[in-house]
Amino acid sequence: MTNFIEFTRVHILDLPNDLLLNCLGRVSRSYYPTLCLVSKRFRSLIRSIELYQTRTLLGRTESCLYLCLRFSYGSKQCWYTLCKRPTPSPKPKPNPISGLFSPCFRPFRIPKSSNYHMVSVSTLKISAWPWWNCVAIGSTIYKVGKFIDGGISSRVFFLDCRSHTWHEAPTPSIQMTPEWPLVSVIDGKIYVVEGWNDPDSSDSMEVFDLKKQIWEHVPCPRAEVFGKSLTLRSLAIDGKLYLIGDKNMVYTAAENKWDVVGYETRICSAFCDSSCVIDNIMYKYSLSRKLQWYDSKGILWRDLKGLEELTKIPKSCTRVRMVNHGGKIALLWEKEVRGFVSNEKNIWCAVFAVERRSEEEVYGKLEWCEVVLKVPKSCCLLEFLAVNV
Repeated sequence: MTNFIEFTRVHILDLPNDLLLNCLGRVSRSYYPTLCLVSKRFRSLIRSIELYQTRTLLGRTESCLYLCLRFSYGSKQCWYTLCKRPTPSPKPKPNPISGLFSPCFRPFRIPKSSNYHMVSVSTLKISAWPWWNCVAIGSTIYKVGKFIDGGISSRVFFLDCRSHTWHEAPTPSIQMTPEWPLVSVIDGKIYVVEGWNDPDSSDSMEVFDLKKQIWEHVPCPRAEVFGKSLTLRSLAIDGKLYLIGDKNMVYTAAENKWDVVGYETRICSAFCDSSCVIDNIMYKYSLSRKLQWYDSKGILWRDLKGLEELTKIPKSCTRVRMVNHGGKIALLWEKEVRGFVSNEKNIWCAVFAVERRSEEEVYGKLEWCEVVLKVPKSCCLLEFLAVNV
């Protein structure tokens, strides 16, 4: 990567912008923070929407991981994206612009031994709001609900991960004002259900059609599902939305139909934060420190073959996040640094390739596993998402 930077200084800087964009569009986005060091012109091009339009035309879009943290209670949320560390030059030369990262990418506590690290992302127009209601579609992260003057709004906001700016959706607000919204995505539509057992909450489910930019209302058996539970959980897979409470029910979007799910359907044992869906197969991290996949025909969870027990990961599922990372499993977790006076913890990330070899066998292969960020113990892991840019 260092050799590429030296090459660009000598041969590429005199090219017109359209050719430079064509070159930059072919480079993995994980190298962009390093390329920002080449020149102010490079930083300007890397921040431009034209670069991402070029990447789309070239078919170079890729899955990128985003992490949201809160360093203390009530503090502003901070966003990070995973990047690759450049290969160091054996004889580094003085760099007059060393340390000048793009305003979109800033380093923070990067472990020296890691090949991957989380880089801070400067986002505009963001304020304190609930964190449990994020979903990613394409190159955009959507949030439903926001704290305004001590109350909760029903407006929709989205983060454009190309420019790292927040915007308010130009669509009319949803009718409900969810305190604990459960947000899922099915076939490019956003489904919102109130997840808190409030008798005054609406029994309808709000559906946002991104193509038509309109909200639709779907009857929802919330009260029946809740029973005596205080909160609901939700899972989305294969065009179906599962609501999990005292009673489990499933909504089939294509048929606009609700059905009761029997307890023999063990898919409901997965937690949304520590599970993901790849090619209509659900994967989860289990308390036994293993990765498992759901066999819908056998109605049971099976271990991914080829993987031993993941001893580096804590047993508590509440500290593990999992996403579909371009057809691979990306796993994120936090682990406190040992030491009597240590006030830090490490954030680990691992990526696994998966391959289905038969109806009863799915194999997993660990590609890499590293510490990607060091943070204070007070830091709270909020969101872990994958977007395509």
